[in-house]
Amino acid sequence: MLETAGEGIVVCDHELRYRVWNRFMEDHLGLLADAVAGRVAYELFPYLVESGVVPFMRRALAGERVQTPEYRFTSPYNGRAGWATSRFEPYHDDAGAIVGVIGHVQDVTERKRFEEALRESEVQFRTIIESAGDIVAILDASGVTRYVSPALESTLGLRADEVIGQNPIERIHPDDQALVLDAFRTVVRAPAVHRPVQYRSRHANGSWRTLMSSARNLIDDPTVRGIVVSSRDVTEWVELQSRLTQSQRIEAVGRLAGGVAHDFNNLLTVIRGNAQLLLTGGEIPVRARDELDEIAQAADRAATLTRQLLAFSRQQVLQPRVLNLNEVLADVRDLLARLVGEAVALELQADASLGQVTADPTQVEQVLLNLTINARDAMPHGGRLIIETANVAADAGFALQHRPMPPGEYVRLTVRDSGVGMDATTMARAFDPFFTTKAPGHGIGMGLSTVYGVVKQSGGFIWIDSAVGEGSTFTIYLPRCADAALAIAPRRVERESWRGSETILVAEDEVLVRAMTRRTLERAGYQVYEAGNGVEALVIARSLGDRLHLLLTDIVMPEMGGRELAATLRLERPSLSILFMSGYTQERDAHLSAGGGITHFLHKPFTLDELRGRVRVVLDQLATSAA
Repeated sequence: MLETAGEGIVVCDHELRYRVWNRFMEDHLGLLADAVAGRVAYELFPYLVESGVVPFMRRALAGERVQTPEYRFTSPYNGRAGWATSRFEPYHDDAGAIVGVIGHVQDVTERKRFEEALRESEVQFRTIIESAGDIVAILDASGVTRYVSPALESTLGLRADEVIGQNPIERIHPDDQALVLDAFRTVVRAPAVHRPVQYRSRHANGSWRTLMSSARNLIDDPTVRGIVVSSRDVTEWVELQSRLTQSQRIEAVGRLAGGVAHDFNNLLTVIRGNAQLLLTGGEIPVRARDELDEIAQAADRAATLTRQLLAFSRQQVLQPRVLNLNEVLADVRDLLARLVGEAVALELQADASLGQVTADPTQVEQVLLNLTINARDAMPHGGRLIIETANVAADAGFALQHRPMPPGEYVRLTVRDSGVGMDATTMARAFDPFFTTKAPGHGIGMGLSTVYGVVKQSGGFIWIDSAVGEGSTFTIYLPRCADAALAIAPRRVERESWRGSETILVAEDEVLVRAMTRRTLERAGYQVYEAGNGVEALVIARSLGDRLHLLLTDIVMPEMGGRELAATLRLERPSLSILFMSGYTQERDAHLSAGGGITHFLHKPFTLDELRGRVRVVLDQLATSAA
């Protein structure tokens, strides 16, 4: 038994000299039994003194059964080192007298190493968990918190001792509690199920933070015995996602609105043009003129609506120039004061050193008017309206908080009211076209959508900050401009010089628009040819040769568009004047790449005066350049 024992067995006499030394001891400490027989234990192995084992041996000689704590050993004979624990008891002779001590030595090195590795691992994982940004919590099966990581304080402003022993459901938004409880119960019933859940939890300051949590059932794991829940704060991500969704929706509606407005512009061009032709023809009975006036007025109102749709969809034709917002604000100050009335205190806070921006001054005025009217309607019983301008240097940190605005120099326009404010749902739809909270007959819901479109088309950014009962703040950022050069404005043409005798080719695929345009120009004295697409126009233009003075063409047409038609004719006739017409801003950009200045564009729906005047401007420029 001694030789096959899985532990060391030794026997020492009163002087602690070895009398028995089994094979386990021989293998572990590198000395055979003959070499230790009669030798004093602590002289052969000094670690017995250093580790405090000898006193336990003496206590056994005194009649006690003792167990040493774990101690380190190092054999000076084979260099083996590790951890051991020993159990000592008295050794009695046949007469019952204590004649020595029996020792049972166990090598616990492997277990000790495992425990140390486990302890190091625990420390490591605890360090990772406690330094992680995510909240890690352990709940019991009833949902009571047993442990929570320090990230709780940085995320929700709570200390661990404030939540230990409590159920976190108490801090979850009432609308989300059922969802969270269902997810938790599912994990408790089915340990293999992994079910993430997103919900709102109250911060210590009373606000709501959005968390994404996932739980794992480790109740049967003896080292955990609980439900481990990992929670990440996704508030900013959810807000960004909401902004992206809103932006995408607005962009989609904008594309639809732009397309509808483009088609509608063609119809309005025909309605307005023919009404004006009849009114100026002199052959209409007096009793019919009132009806024609109403038709023309209705067409004008519809044209205004399409301009608002195009502004929202960023497809309106603007006439930008370098300007100072303070000057625009000064020009409309009296008008704004009349709009808000005496019950609203209007304050203008202009930065005297304000930088310049590139924008259409008329559209900037429209933005100010729309925001002022919106603020006035939000303060039916009076209040305070502040309009402020300032320079802003947006660094990387600022831009990160105002994505997708890039870093740079901006001019900020702020319109702040003390009105009724908006809830989150209303703010999310504030820029949608035709969305309004006003009573029927008090607005069509295009004011803020027009503001949005003008700002975006001007290269700027706009944000709303509002809460119910706390007013609303609209903040607009426009890029600063260092170029003081003004945009080229078209030369005005007096009515007397609208007529002419030159030859004009009208290329337009809309039959009604083409017919109305031809009649208008013919009545002004011009010789007019017409074509339904670019291919037909090219054939007619080549047949006319030098007799053709002006090509008036739509940009998008079947078979051959206006840009391709213009490019082809310019190669053959470099001196030919070309006037493009369309209702899309991007089509204007297309015509610019084909040649010509900004004055060589006619935006639909146009009036007869605009048509005749613009045609005369282009033809006169041709005559001037030829001279």
